[in-house]
Amino acid sequence: GKPGPQGKPGAAGKAGAQGKAGLPGKPGEAGARGAAGPQGPAGPQGPRGEPGPPGQLPSIEQLLPWLDQLFDAWDERRRQREREAAEREALEAAVLEVDEAIVDDDADDGEGDDHRKKKKKKKRGHKD
Repeated sequence: GKPGPQGKPGAAGKAGAQGKAGLPGKPGEAGARGAAGPQGPAGPQGPRGEPGPPGQLPSIEQLLPWLDQLFDAWDERRRQREREAAEREALEAAVLEVDEAIVDDDADDGEGDDHRKKKKKKKRGHKD
């Protein structure tokens, strides 16, 4: 006889085991750099650093011209104070002479004002 009709297809089989992963691909080109953003606010100031080593002191030859100027200025100031004191004393002496002349004129008037007394001005020295 003749062969019979073909049978119905069977159920699909189960998937097999996962295969090995392939090699990684080549990296792509880097993109263009973007524009810089706005600058942020300044941070707090850091702690103060340690002091450096002391510097070299100037030599005596470098100091002598400065010292000469200093002493010259001091001498000039002392002479100026002495001149001012002499001028004050001369002015006070002149005022005393004028006062004495006024008192003598009053005594010559013959009014006999004995209750008037000469007033002497105190000389006050300038304290430095």
